[in-house]
Amino acid sequence: MKVSVLIPTFNEVNNIGKVLDEIPKDSVSEVLIIDGHSNDGTVEMVKKLGYPVIFQKNKGFGSAVSEGMQAIGGEVAVLINGDYSQNPKDIPLLLKKIEEGYDFVMASRYLPGSGSADDTVLHYLGNRLFTHLCNFIHGSHYSDTLYFFFAVKKRVFEKIKVESPGFEYCMELPIKIHKAGFKIAQIPSFERKRTTGQAKVKAFSDGWKILKAIFKH
Repeated sequence: MKVSVLIPTFNEVNNIGKVLDEIPKDSVSEVLIIDGHSNDGTVEMVKKLGYPVIFQKNKGFGSAVSEGMQAIGGEVAVLINGDYSQNPKDIPLLLKKIEEGYDFVMASRYLPGSGSADDTVLHYLGNRLFTHLCNFIHGSHYSDTLYFFFAVKKRVFEKIKVESPGFEYCMELPIKIHKAGFKIAQIPSFERKRTTGQAKVKAFSDGWKILKAIFKH
């Protein structure tokens, strides 16, 4: 099974090296960076470490994921953030579920054995509310739609069309995968606290887009 790791980045020069260092190289075949035209030295850092960089054509996190998925060579893709909040050591756990026959495997901060060192009260309530609302409206069984650290078979992306350019992509994708009838699993994962750089998600403006996505898709 050829596995591609896809890492969207934008101004993560102090974090991306640590993420790349922890990628379990014996579990993956390639690592691709999809960069939103960083101006802090992220691209230079990645190239210095010997990894390929793809520059986004369109703006937004969703655009980064969509464009990156078109470039991967693996049968399975793993998406992980470049901010060091998600633990690359969980990648083999995601892939184990793929090997068991699941099509889409999400890491979750809200399963037994998981947790977060970075959740504020506002973020926690928003994450839980949006996930429960998604489940209620669409009949899904997700525990954490917005953590967005996952493994997925490439054929899933050949069957569905995901169009959101921004962070609302994090809701559109799991909704459409559920509606298409793919086999879904979850694993517990612990979110680490961001130590450097700025979070890219804007709680209210992006939260509003995510809410609309729940009803739209």
